[in-house]
Amino acid sequence: MRTKIIALFCAVTIFAGLGVSCHKRSGPAGSKTNPIRFFFMPLKGDAVFVKNAPVLKKYLEEKTGFAIEPVNSPDFVTIVKAFGNNQADIAFMNTLGYLMARDWAKAEAGLTVVYGDIYKTYRGEILAQVGGKINSLADINGKTVAFADPFSAGGYLYALKLFQDNNIKPAKIIFAKGHKDAVEMVYNGKVDAAVTYHSRPSAEGSEQDARIELLKNHPDIFAKLKIVALTDEIPNGPVALSAKLPVQTKMKLIDTLLQFSQTVEGRKTLSDLYNITGLAPTSEAEYDQVQAVIKKLGKNVEEMVPGGVTFYRTKISPLLEQ
Repeated sequence: MRTKIIALFCAVTIFAGLGVSCHKRSGPAGSKTNPIRFFFMPLKGDAVFVKNAPVLKKYLEEKTGFAIEPVNSPDFVTIVKAFGNNQADIAFMNTLGYLMARDWAKAEAGLTVVYGDIYKTYRGEILAQVGGKINSLADINGKTVAFADPFSAGGYLYALKLFQDNNIKPAKIIFAKGHKDAVEMVYNGKVDAAVTYHSRPSAEGSEQDARIELLKNHPDIFAKLKIVALTDEIPNGPVALSAKLPVQTKMKLIDTLLQFSQTVEGRKTLSDLYNITGLAPTSEAEYDQVQAVIKKLGKNVEEMVPGGVTFYRTKISPLLEQ
């Protein structure tokens, strides 16, 4: 059964346009015939990847001696699949996607991303229009809500927990194609509320959450959209590594990435890619709390979001129960 699943995942990965395949890899990890495949999760689009991935690739190759192959992943679950079929060696991951990769493919958290130089956690937020019908969490009952991504802790999972804890039952839910799309949907009045990630305000007090991604096209977005509620704290996403990599290879990659994050060039690159200001060591224990939320919600999601239990049974459970 697992072989069939991996074969299916390989086909999906190939058709996703990654340019990687499920051929047997040969040679030591990091050699020219078997480069370290570094997957980048999607956030700001292809242009940002094209500009910044080569900077990180060059630094890693010069400092480690490894050949590095950056891969621009079209979505979060593709990275999970890539770890499972031995096509990913290391990856920037979101929190929920990492939990899937950990349970299904034994991926390991080597580092965690840091915001504002000190923050190792973030939250999800619920946005609604200023002057609209939603002024409190309770007002979401019977309304239409757009979740950012079904594989997002801040844009989906922790909002479900918030709804459950407060007995909130939306009438309809929509999965947007990402955080920016979810925010734009509520901005344009296509939904009553949107769930996305929340970053703490800057030292100067300016908001840094998902609305900032649309500020260029919608200069009035902070005046038009308000934060209705915040979720519990969520561990930041990690830099995950394949358990199949030799220990010394993993340690060299981790140490070099830490060094990169402390350089002027590295700090700018990470900020451009993911709005982060650094990297820090982490442990698996940091992510166990998220695992508990998954298991809790997987049992009674239907009570909060119509169709939720179907999603968990068809999308998440097969990954977590391998």
